[in-house]
Amino acid sequence: MKLILSLLLVTLVSPSLAPARFADSRDEKLIQGTWRLDGNNDGHAWYLQWKFDHGKFTMIGYPPLRQEGSYRITKTGPGTLVLALYDQRGNFGTEDSEIGIAVDRRKDQLKIKGQGPFARVIETSNN
Repeated sequence: MKLILSLLLVTLVSPSLAPARFADSRDEKLIQGTWRLDGNNDGHAWYLQWKFDHGKFTMIGYPPLRQEGSYRITKTGPGTLVLALYDQRGNFGTEDSEIGIAVDRRKDQLKIKGQGPFARVIETSNN
């Protein structure tokens, strides 16, 4: 009887543990790495770059800006992710926040916070 109750409890509780399971999702794997958006406004070059590394993120850009911290996926949907950002430091402060990411698997591009498309940066080693 205890085994049946334990299994029932695990079954009922497991949907509330869903965010922890997202760490192994296809979307989590897809966003890993560095993503860049750049352009030119009236002769002034700019860029914005995000790096996602298994629960850590760094955002850099020019004109100079930097934000870094930790993330976890809180929601997923068809072609979308919502990330909770926490333990942050940088130009945008330390408060927890959320960002939405739209995933275009066919083009291997992301829209982050409605900006983009961000293209994957192919990182090479100098060995």
